Amino acid sequence: MTTRDMLAAMVIMFMGSVLSVPADAQMQGTQMPDPRQMSGVPLPTSDLPVGTITVRVIRGSLSNPLPNHPVDITGGASVTKTTNENGRAEFPDLAPGLRIKASTVVNGERLESQEVQIPAAGGVRIMLVASDPDAAAREVEDRRLALAPAQRGMVVLGEQSRFVFEMGEEGLNVFNIFQVLNTARTPVDPAGPVVFTLPEGATRAALLEGSTPLAAVVGDRVDVKGPFPPGMTLLQFAYTLPYSGGTVAVRQVLPVQLTQLTVVAQKVGEMRLSSSQIAQQRDMVSEGKTFMLARGPSIPAGGAVEFAFSGLPHSARWPRNLALGLVILILAVGAFTSVRVHGATAREPARRALQARRERLFDSLAELEQRQQSGGLAPEVYAGRRQQLMASLERIYAALDEEAAAS
Repeated sequence: MTTRDMLAAMVIMFMGSVLSVPADAQMQGTQMPDPRQMSGVPLPTSDLPVGTITVRVIRGSLSNPLPNHPVDITGGASVTKTTNENGRAEFPDLAPGLRIKASTVVNGERLESQEVQIPAAGGVRIMLVASDPDAAAREVEDRRLALAPAQRGMVVLGEQSRFVFEMGEEGLNVFNIFQVLNTARTPVDPAGPVVFTLPEGATRAALLEGSTPLAAVVGDRVDVKGPFPPGMTLLQFAYTLPYSGGTVAVRQVLPVQLTQLTVVAQKVGEMRLSSSQIAQQRDMVSEGKTFMLARGPSIPAGGAVEFAFSGLPHSARWPRNLALGLVILILAVGAFTSVRVHGATAREPARRALQARRERLFDSLAELEQRQQSGGLAPEVYAGRRQQLMASLERIYAALDEEAAAS
């Protein structure tokens, strides 16, 4: 791959670590933040419509939501809603400027959020975390079951899975970021490899750094062999679709169920995205760039995702920093789940400082890769500096992840 593709692959790896939430702490090399630290902390976000608050109620961990549970909004408005199957209650159409609190009672334990003012743009996410007295015993049992012999079973692609599109030097680059979930407490082993067949004409297929070692690119497909441990297995691969003219179609068959369709694409010129599978779509402007964000319902095993892009520039050659700009934006907005603060909060100065530091590090990383490609750096200098930059980025994303996990 080119330098641009290498940068995209490196940072997409971080995107997976920031955005994917395993059923337990299965993230390799990543310590997930304790949800109790975020309990009751309002998290403004540009993802939600104006005047909307969502409250998620969980017991102990993100993998243990409380469905069909009442949640109250009090203060400037008084409303009661019931959580859905994901433990989330939604309160729409609240007037901007109102000051409210969210609260609920779980087995006699009262949970209450900090007071928050409804922002004039976007909405607010809140998480309320109840105590789990059985957590320690369950963790011991989970560890025992995770070492048990694998059972015959199947996996699914979790709701944090997404397709990311960006213009490349040789065509449309397609990034597959998949959260492969085994919802059982024991390892499962499908009857054969889980095979992702690439679209006709796809070139330069490659696994991205951080992807599961269970996966391999074999010709025109990506094979993922079991057994799959309980929780989440991160699968990340990319390919390029060459095109001529101003249109390109993408059709990719999914070997297992996709829980929710999520699409992110940087908009270039008059570029348009269409698909009968998309239920919600909107453009978002961030850092001077426009991005198309789309969602759709579940797709069954054996079904195909189908997208059509039109209005593409006839030349597919773009600056090297285009992919870098795309993944920076995805990390910043969390592809529907991260933060873009509207109004003053106690954490705003610290968050802005982290974001500014992150951008400076990405600038340094891009410059380093370009200098290395031109032969201007000794290998040992390049390796040492790159390691420093990546370590700094990991620390920044860990800090930003503490806020993103509250959604």
